[in-house]
Amino acid sequence: MKPLHIALLILASIGVAAVVSVYGNTTQIVSFNAADSLAKEEPNKEYHVYCKLNKAKEIQYDPQKDPNLLIFSAIDSLGTEKMVKYLKPKPQDLERSEKILIIGSSEGAYFHAKTIFSKCPSKYEDTPVKD
Repeated sequence: MKPLHIALLILASIGVAAVVSVYGNTTQIVSFNAADSLAKEEPNKEYHVYCKLNKAKEIQYDPQKDPNLLIFSAIDSLGTEKMVKYLKPKPQDLERSEKILIIGSSEGAYFHAKTIFSKCPSKYEDTPVKD
């Protein structure tokens, strides 16, 4: 084989290895029920859950007592409700958020969120233009 062919084969194998490694590290967007069942198979894997804050239930957050503990109830896109535990300070405007993306793992009665992204409706509304 020519050196060019060998170099192209090595380059192609590196590309395939990169794609496989990236695919292996991806997380899935699931519901709370799916996260519960998948956690039994792979307990350390993180999942994305789109949900909304259950405003009918109280948010448990006391920054004087523990500023790194937030517990709230969320409802996923299929209507399943689950308690979410977040071990960081409460995100700003969580109560005003329209949708929430939580990234974490399901452990027993709680979904342990490592990251929370919230979509606030006021950020995306058009501002009226004055003539």
